[in-house]
Amino acid sequence: MRPPTEPESYLAKTFVVSENVFDFGPLLIGKDPEKREEEEVKKVNGTFFQITNNGKYDLEASFVLKSTLPNDEGGPADKSPFIIEPAEAKLKVDETLNLQVFAFPDAA
Repeated sequence: MRPPTEPESYLAKTFVVSENVFDFGPLLIGKDPEKREEEEVKKVNGTFFQITNNGKYDLEASFVLKSTLPNDEGGPADKSPFIIEPAEAKLKVDETLNLQVFAFPDAA
């Protein structure tokens, strides 16, 4: 549960179960997504999600967020602030992938 008072209510890179959201925390508006390989940008605007194939068969997976879908497929009308890398992966049984997710907001 998110703490009810400031500044404790400002979270960074935390999944809030009660809200069913991942909170990146405060981010500066207007950073260049093309600079996402720079260490400082990775540290602030990016995070990793570990994806593990714990099934019995090799896996081919595609990763997408609803906000990154085209408008005609249920996505938003505006450009998504999120980038997922890699968008696709092949995982052998018990293999783990560090899926990078970046947030580059254009507006508050």
